[in-house]
Amino acid sequence: MLSVIPTPAAHAGTVKGTVKLPEAARSTRAFHGYWRVENGVVPVQTSGGVKAETVVVLDKVKGAKALPARTVTIELQALDARPRLVVAGPGSVIEIKNGGKVRHELSTPDTPKIMPLETLAPGAPPRRQRFDAPGGYVIRDSEYPHIMISVIIVDSPYYAAVDEKGSFEIKNVPDGTATLKVWTRGKWVAEQDIDGAGKDELTIKVASTHDKENKPATE
Repeated sequence: MLSVIPTPAAHAGTVKGTVKLPEAARSTRAFHGYWRVENGVVPVQTSGGVKAETVVVLDKVKGAKALPARTVTIELQALDARPRLVVAGPGSVIEIKNGGKVRHELSTPDTPKIMPLETLAPGAPPRRQRFDAPGGYVIRDSEYPHIMISVIIVDSPYYAAVDEKGSFEIKNVPDGTATLKVWTRGKWVAEQDIDGAGKDELTIKVASTHDKENKPATE
């Protein structure tokens, strides 16, 4: 479960609001079913939904200190990754264990130098990968494209996951300007500058892919 590490500040407040995802992305229901493989079928159990993979991050906060590095273990079972979203400080290590019955071909395809494609067989020693630079990374499985692990490396302790209603609350944020960013399902989908904390509730509307494709061109 994501949490905010408070940092003492002379004038601190709360940044809160709601992230409005496109209608097609609002389901938080789990999926149960089967995936056909060469030797039969494998049960699939996914958890959460898009909101379980959505996080709000405050960047460029004056005086912010990076989170300490840590090791986070991700379990691959029933063709699902748990957790699917990790927020950690620079230098953190992601440890992936394959407790399922099929092999996984894992990599960060958008940044292949960081995590090249390698096979993780069932019961094999965990694969460990260090992430140093702040930013968003996506670990994918080339065999099972629905498996996607988001790794957010932050140099600020100010972030929060959204709840089932899309609401978020980040406490102990120092006064001043910051950049608010929203990550969901493997990409940054919204960004805006904010000034001050605790004054007004924010509403961040995330446009659907269809809306973006049909947006009129501007001069």
